This record gives sequence, C-alpha cells and structure tokens, in this order.
Amino acid sequence: MTGRLARLGAMRASAAVLVGVLVLLATGCGGDSGARLSKEDFQSQANAICDKYQQQLRALPTPTSLDEIPDLVDQALEILNKEIDEIGKLNPPEELQSQFDQMLAESDKTKQAANDLSAAAKSGDQAAVQKALDAGNAASNKADQIATQLGLDSCKG
Repeated sequence: MTGRLARLGAMRASAAVLVGVLVLLATGCGGDSGARLSKEDFQSQANAICDKYQQQLRALPTPTSLDEIPDLVDQALEILNKEIDEIGKLNPPEELQSQFDQMLAESDKTKQAANDLSAAAKSGDQAAVQKALDAGNAASNKADQIATQLGLDSCKG
C-alpha cells in the first residue's frame, strides 16, 4: 500500500507540473498579422496574459487518483485555449519570431502529452501515464528555456 501511495503522490505532483507546463507552452501561439510589437510591449503583454491564466490554473485541484486526471486535463486545456486565443493576437518583434515559433512547437508537444495523459488515465495504463508525463516535462524544460530567452518570466511553469 505504501508503494501505491508513493506512486500516487509522484503522479499527482507530475500531473500538477504538467498543468503548469501547459500554461507556459500555450504562450507559443502568436499572431502574424498587423504591426509587430516592440520587445518591451510584447514582453509586458505576454507576461500579463500568463499571469492571468497562471492564477486560473493554480486554482485547479490536484488530482488524487488516476480517475481525476482526465477531468483536470480537460479543465486545464480549456483555460489554455483561452490563453492561446489572447496570446495569438500578439505579434512579437521580428528578432523574437524564431524563438516564438520554437515555443509554438513545444506547445504542440505538451498539448499532445496532455491528451495522451488523459487517455492513459482513462484506461488505467500507469506506464502510458508516466510516458505522457515524461513527454510533457521534456517539452516544459525546453519551453522554460525559450521563455527565459524571450523575457516571459511569468510564462515559465
């Protein structure tokens, strides 16, 4: 029983990390129409958006079992889609576009990991849950590095 509780505790912590990761990676969606923002305006606006959605994500409960993970992931993705819509309206300066695009790619990887996590939890597949968490965490680490380079400290998970 102790081993099972330890695995559940680790799984809860990893799921909470993945939710945090999702908010960071959602920042990778940028608009490509209209005038480009200055670096300072881009950073200020993106950080304000991340602050707002980080608060909503932190308010989500921590799952206590595999059964709770799919609903939590669905709630997190709903919040993230709103964040993506807002950040998608931003147009970063040209010198940040490449890094912004890289963040987009990591966002896609994290969203896929979240969907995989939900499916694995629904089927009770512990190995697949761990694989999805590992994939999400790997994408998160890359996205944290990119966010630092972009000056989006509020967007780091």
